[in-house]
Amino acid sequence: MMPPLRLTLLLCLVQMLAMTGSLNFQALIPVFIAEWQLSNTQAAWIGGASYVGYALTAPVLVALTDRIDARRIVILACLLGGIAGLGFAVFATGFWTAFFWRLLTGVAIAGSYMPGLKALTDRLPESEISGRPQAFYSATFSLASATSLFLAGLLTAAFRWPVAFAATGLSAFLAAALMLGLPAKQPIQSHGSGNMATRITAVLRDRPTMRYIAAYAAHAWEMFAFRTWIVAFLTFAAVETGTPGGTVLVSSIATVLILAGLPAGLLGNELAARTDRRRGTAALMLGAAVVGLLVGLAAGQSFVLIAALALVYGALLMADNSAILVGTIQSTPAERRGAAIATQTFCAAAMALVSPLAVGAVLDGLGNGTTGWTLAYMVMAMGPLLGAIVLLWPERA
Repeated sequence: MMPPLRLTLLLCLVQMLAMTGSLNFQALIPVFIAEWQLSNTQAAWIGGASYVGYALTAPVLVALTDRIDARRIVILACLLGGIAGLGFAVFATGFWTAFFWRLLTGVAIAGSYMPGLKALTDRLPESEISGRPQAFYSATFSLASATSLFLAGLLTAAFRWPVAFAATGLSAFLAAALMLGLPAKQPIQSHGSGNMATRITAVLRDRPTMRYIAAYAAHAWEMFAFRTWIVAFLTFAAVETGTPGGTVLVSSIATVLILAGLPAGLLGNELAARTDRRRGTAALMLGAAVVGLLVGLAAGQSFVLIAALALVYGALLMADNSAILVGTIQSTPAERRGAAIATQTFCAAAMALVSPLAVGAVLDGLGNGTTGWTLAYMVMAMGPLLGAIVLLWPERA
C-alpha cells in the first residue's frame, strides 16, 4: 500500500496537470471577445461549455467509482483532456467549434477531479478519513486553477492562444502517465448496497448529507461565476483606472487571487474540524458573501483597492470548499460515498453553468460599466448567502 503522504501528493500532482485547461478560456475571455466578436453571453456559454460537459457526465462517472477502480476513470479522462486541449488549439475558430472542444474539456475534468478524490479516499485507511488528505486534495483545486490562469496569460502574451491550449493538452497526457503508477484498488462495497439509482436515492433521503450537498451547490454558484469573470473584471478595472500592464498583469493578479484559495481551503477545513462543522462553514460563507458585495461596490474605484478586496474574496470563497467536501464524505457511509459525491458534483455543475451565464446576462443588459459589475457581484454573493442559510437551518424536530 502506498504511504498516505506519497499517495496524496501523487494525486494532487495528477489533478494539477489534468486541470491546466480548466480556466484557460476564462483567462482569455477579453482576447476572444475581441478576436471573434463575441457578446458577453456568448463568451459565458463557451466558458460554461466545460460545465455542461461536467454536469452531463460527472454523476455517472463518479457514481461508477463505487463499483470500479476510480484510477481507470481518471486515466481515460486525462487522455480525453489531452485531446480536447490540442483540438481547441488546432480547430477552434469561433463560437461553435470552441463550444465543442470546451464541452470535451468538461467531460475530462468530470472524470479526473472527483474520481481522483474517490481514488484517494479508497486507498486511505479508515483512520485517515479525518479529512486532511481530502482537504489538501480539494485545496489543490485552487492551485490547479491558478496555474491554468497564469499559463494561459503567460503563453498567450509570449506566443498566441493556440500555444496555451496545446500546452494544457500535453500536461493532461502527462497526468495520465503518472496515474498509471498508482496501484489498482477496488472500491469499498457492502452487500445489499444496491445499484446506482438505489444508492443515489438513499443519498437524496439522507438529510445530513444533502445539507452539505446543497451548500456545495451554493458554493459552486459563487466560485465558478467568480473564476469565469475575474479576468474580465480586472481588465475592466485596469482600463477604467488607467492602470498599465495589460494581459500579463491582469492574469498574474487573477492567479494570485485564486492561488489564495489553497491555504484558505486548508485553514477553513481545520476551523470546521475544530468547531461545529456546519456552523463554522456557514460563518465562512457569510464572510464571503459580505466581501463579495464589497468587491462589487468598489467597481470604478482605485485598482489597488479592487485587487486587495478581490484577494480577500478569492480566499474566503474557497475557505469553505474543503470543509463542505469533507463534511459530505464524513456524513456518508463508505459504500455510497461515490453516489454522494456524484450527486454533489451534478448539483455543483448545474450551478457552475447557470451562474456565469447569469453574470454575462447582467453585463449584456447593463453594460460592462460600474453598475453592471456591481450587480454582477451581487448575483455572485447570492450563492454563499443561501449556502449559509442551508447549513444553519434548524434540524427537523
